[in-house]
Amino acid sequence: MTHQPDEAARWHALAPAEALERLGGNEHGLAEDEAARRLERHGPNALPQRAGRSALRRFADQFKDLLIRVLIAAAIVTALLAHWIDTAVIMAVVLVNAIIGFVQEGKAEQARQAIRGMLCWAAACSAACG
Repeated sequence: MTHQPDEAARWHALAPAEALERLGGNEHGLAEDEAARRLERHGPNALPQRAGRSALRRFADQFKDLLIRVLIAAAIVTALLAHWIDTAVIMAVVLVNAIIGFVQEGKAEQARQAIRGMLCWAAACSAACG
């Protein structure tokens, strides 16, 4: 008899045997028919694929934040007032923020790809070892 997982359960607080019982499995995993049923119902254990964005698009997206737009407006005002040092400092802050955000987003995308690769490897390995 298989049990449906309780979404509100505190899985981390359960003893391993109790968690396995609630999930309808054992220390070797799920029965093949149960695994196939869950795969059909829930789909594969995979991160969703997102359409990739170009580097230029990722960089341009760094300027969408409201605070950044306020800083750009402040830079325009200071330029109109001929306060060139203030304008340069504000624009430098905006540019450094955009570069840092761009680099961090690139690293996050690489990490996401690595996790996706590990999940695919683990799924292939468990199917082969299964």
